[in-house]
Amino acid sequence: MSFLQSEGVIMPATILVVDDSADNVEVLNTVLKYNQYQVLPASNGEEAIRTAKENQPDLILMDVIMPGMDGITACRVLHHDEKTRGIPVIMITAKNDPEDLKIGLEAGAVDYVRKPFVIVELLARVNAALRLKQAQDKLVEQEKKLAIMELAGAAAHELNQPLTVINCQIKLLEESLEPLKEKPSREIEIIHESVARMTEIIRKIGNITEYKTKEYVLGDKIIDLEQASEDEE
Repeated sequence: MSFLQSEGVIMPATILVVDDSADNVEVLNTVLKYNQYQVLPASNGEEAIRTAKENQPDLILMDVIMPGMDGITACRVLHHDEKTRGIPVIMITAKNDPEDLKIGLEAGAVDYVRKPFVIVELLARVNAALRLKQAQDKLVEQEKKLAIMELAGAAAHELNQPLTVINCQIKLLEESLEPLKEKPSREIEIIHESVARMTEIIRKIGNITEYKTKEYVLGDKIIDLEQASEDEE
């Protein structure tokens, strides 16, 4: 497996190379693999879209002029698909007309490399696009974690109120039994235990300070309250 090193963080770096010329694909494949990138080949726009959806590469190098679906159209399709819109696309073209470059950028491309490309420039643009994607992915992940923690705090606050009412009602029920000199039934004890457990869970939800998960059924993940909450005791 190949990796991208960015600010001390290592992440897999897979690049989808799209070109109808087998020679061009081979050249890019050689250059990228030599520089520790993993490469996925595609020979046209349709294949590029299919491969991108199935493999979720970190970056796409897309030739503009190809038979069938051209690179601009493929880029536009990728950009409007929720599964692939986050994958940066660098267009590779022999065109120099600014209007052509504008069309590509409006279709969703993040950068252009002109043919014949200079290897140093190509690698610099590839690395810059990958670093930008990594930074954006981190930001999105942080925003998700923050939203989850804010939701947890709000949920804890809302749940505390009905739980307080339940506690008060239990106490009133127990007080009503005192004149009759009757011991609280086992059912009331069970309610007490359940309320105490709910209170502890809500306390932990309200004290969540970081985003930590644990495995659940069918490979799903849920928040690990023991690890994620700050114990105030």
